[in-house]
Amino acid sequence: MLNKTRVTFFGHSMFEIKLKNGLRIGMDPFDENVKSALPDITADIVTVSHSHYDHSNTSLFKGSPEIIKESEKYNKKDVSITGYTSFHDNNNGRQRGKNIIFEIKADEMRFVHLGDFGSFGNDATLGLIKNMDILFIPVGGVFTINYIEAAKLIEKLNPKIAVPMHFKEKDTKIAVNGISNFKNIIKSYAIKEPGSYFEISTEELPSKTEIWILKGYS
Repeated sequence: MLNKTRVTFFGHSMFEIKLKNGLRIGMDPFDENVKSALPDITADIVTVSHSHYDHSNTSLFKGSPEIIKESEKYNKKDVSITGYTSFHDNNNGRQRGKNIIFEIKADEMRFVHLGDFGSFGNDATLGLIKNMDILFIPVGGVFTINYIEAAKLIEKLNPKIAVPMHFKEKDTKIAVNGISNFKNIIKSYAIKEPGSYFEISTEELPSKTEIWILKGYS
């Protein structure tokens, strides 16, 4: 048993949440077209926001995980997961199709992974997911919202911790933008850079939104 929940960033939009009971939730796994080095990783549950290669390489995980890739409600192994349909672009999906936002309730916290978010499929979704504890949000533009749109959305969603994703790192092969512009416009927030992972409990959540920038694990 763990004392805290661990969140690990593997780069791009791929994260692992390891719960206090040891259960592992993987999110949006990429393949070798995104990074040459793929992690050696096991999972019990994996969420997939959409079928593009940089978010859906579920074969990466050992352990025969349960794959969740639909906009439905699930209660699995003491974890509540809800998928909300959204769009991969700002044109009702006409350019890049649909995207699923996943809300995960576990260890008395709410996590929201926006996937390759472009716009909400339903305006009510924003109200349903806001005020979460930890938000995983794309900031690299090109295929998702850009850094300006991300900063505005963080203000609307009011998370306790916002974790940027889907930005270019040193070993990223696909053409997304880096994180420097995003960092330049969020200076009004407290910013932390804890490394490739952090451990958190409900008692340690900040009272006001903070930005926690992680480095892709390698």
